[in-house]
Amino acid sequence: MKVCYAKFIPHDFLECHINDAINVLKSMKISFKWLEELFPRVWELSFYSVLLHDLGKCASGFQRDPRGWGYRHEVLSTPFTAFLELPEDERNLIALTILTHHRPLDELEEILPSGEHRGEFEEKVGELFQNRDYIEEIFFERVPYWELYFFGRRKDLFNPPADWVEQIEGYDFDPLLSWYERNAKKYWSELVFLRGILNASDHLASAGELGIRLLSDIRAAVESRIPLERWRLLQRQAGETEGNLILRAPTGYGKTEASLLWADRNAFRTKKGVASRIFYVLPYKASINAMHSRLLALFREPELVGVLHSSSAFYLYSSELEYKRLSSLYRKIYTPLKVTTPFQLMKPFFGVGFPEMGLTELTGSLLIFDEIHAYEPNVLGIILAMLELLMRKKAKALVMSATLPKFLEKLLREVLKPHLLSTPSEEADRFTRHRVNVIDGSMDEVGELVEEVNAHGPVLIACNTVSRAMEVYSRLCDRYNAMLLHSRFTYGDREEKEKKLLASLEDYDVVVATQVVEVSLDVSFSTIITEPAPLDALIQRFGRVNRQGFGNPRDVYILTTGGEGDKRIYPMEVVKESLRILEELNGKPLLESRVPELVSHAYEPIADKLTDEVLTYREQALELFDSLKPLKSNESERQFYEMFQGLEAVPGVYQDRVLELINRGRSIEIHRYLVPVPLWLFMSESDAFHRLSDRGPGKYVLVAELEYSPELGLLREPASGGEVL
Repeated sequence: MKVCYAKFIPHDFLECHINDAINVLKSMKISFKWLEELFPRVWELSFYSVLLHDLGKCASGFQRDPRGWGYRHEVLSTPFTAFLELPEDERNLIALTILTHHRPLDELEEILPSGEHRGEFEEKVGELFQNRDYIEEIFFERVPYWELYFFGRRKDLFNPPADWVEQIEGYDFDPLLSWYERNAKKYWSELVFLRGILNASDHLASAGELGIRLLSDIRAAVESRIPLERWRLLQRQAGETEGNLILRAPTGYGKTEASLLWADRNAFRTKKGVASRIFYVLPYKASINAMHSRLLALFREPELVGVLHSSSAFYLYSSELEYKRLSSLYRKIYTPLKVTTPFQLMKPFFGVGFPEMGLTELTGSLLIFDEIHAYEPNVLGIILAMLELLMRKKAKALVMSATLPKFLEKLLREVLKPHLLSTPSEEADRFTRHRVNVIDGSMDEVGELVEEVNAHGPVLIACNTVSRAMEVYSRLCDRYNAMLLHSRFTYGDREEKEKKLLASLEDYDVVVATQVVEVSLDVSFSTIITEPAPLDALIQRFGRVNRQGFGNPRDVYILTTGGEGDKRIYPMEVVKESLRILEELNGKPLLESRVPELVSHAYEPIADKLTDEVLTYREQALELFDSLKPLKSNESERQFYEMFQGLEAVPGVYQDRVLELINRGRSIEIHRYLVPVPLWLFMSESDAFHRLSDRGPGKYVLVAELEYSPELGLLREPASGGEVL
């Protein structure tokens, strides 16, 4: 008797792969009880989807040469669902799940057996017949035992007849497609769950995993960091709050621990641990990486704490973790706690990747949003739309911030109907760390200002634009031991700079930086001189000064005049109002209890306009999400990448090194040489950009033939030594 393999290199018998996938499915069934409340038949139908999804691989042509076979095994697997003694609708749900578990339905419709394709299909069924002995004596014979293992009893719902080959050959796909067109909206959730669960079971089994992971005791992890007797009031209250929550607390209060205690209170548990999928959402890669390291120190296993953003694979590689395995697992329903960006959560709503798997994982999840005020109106609108849909799917959310404007809080309250927790004024004021000093002037006088502040330690000079930061650094670098830090360095050079600052901050007199300093550095400067900006952004910058000096305010200095490019970045009405507020506080401590109120006042001039913008984007997102069809590819996938995919380029000086890495199969290291490029720079200097190497459909390395140095970063000037390509 011939054997049938499901996987090659290494070889894996079909029955072994199905056994592994059923093991994964059983672990999900035990853990994800909330799915039964939304779809009571989810596990029975998922079992038969997993059972039959790869049976078409028994075709002799696939067994001889799976890559060169030239047909889709799913098309041969699907007709076996005709032998399930289930209602027609349930059989069709399983059939569509199996048919689309690798490719969307619209990509398969052209090759499905009808008319001219019927002959090819019948030929491939003939290849199945060549392995009839294996299918009947090995696979069919095991079905009752798999049912017994999964359900605890035999179901006897799969009963292929003696002439099963002839019936497979005569299977008609047209009624299945017609049923889909009539019922896709009605059975939207069922199709999403079934395909998502099948994808997760199949992918994890193929990766050698036999189950999903559960999170160990959250409360115990928090207690290992902060003893119970030292828990602050809001931390205790968060741990006692059931349902959605908005939490306001000062920077340094311990909001992360509060959010974990909230998750612990709201999580679904099994005997083996916390089953709920928890997403900790942050706006910036640097803060995501730092939070991942922090949570990994709490829960200790990289399989328990995942990280997801556009360059997370390189972060894992740099952290000397199993980046290939972990990057793959973090994108599946496997890891219980993930630190990520909102853009990763948006992907399944836009139909990107395997959207059904992402939507299934988000169902019943716990979402923790930190620094939600940092997003543009379009992103906020999409977040609100996602939250609105997820609240109907048993998800819960915690939003926390030190600087949440009132208009945004109101929008969130309408969607979440949350509990509200705020630090009492007296307790909040214990976290006061800064005294406001408004200086009439601009960065043109920065040299004299550094002398005047008479700082006892390194001074942070915060500029609003990269060009301004370069200009200020050039003025200071001859007089002081200075460093320049902004977003237009290669990731490798920026990492080296940040490591130097962390290791030897006191060696520097001044550090000139842009907004990157608001999120990327856990260092404490003696003081700051900053250009004017919205109050919430300024408070983030102040947070780099006197980081642990609660109750002992240090002076911070805000200039009244910024640069010409500021209006590209910030709403100037908010900047103007922020300055007015700070001038009233000139010479006084910035009391933490007043921060939420002051930030709300700063946004009052444009609060109505921003609210309208956010709501417009929310409505557009809801319309788009409603138009998506499960199991099909969507135009919205292209829209997602057009809206959110950032540009990155290799400076021309490094292109030979990058080409060498590509040729040596070390593409992961290209990330060290990439520089984020704002769209305005790409458009204004478009002649300076070209493609170095195509790396597959839609994948290439972009080169910027502009001047670059590890000291200054990427400049706007064309690279010397020839014409711009």
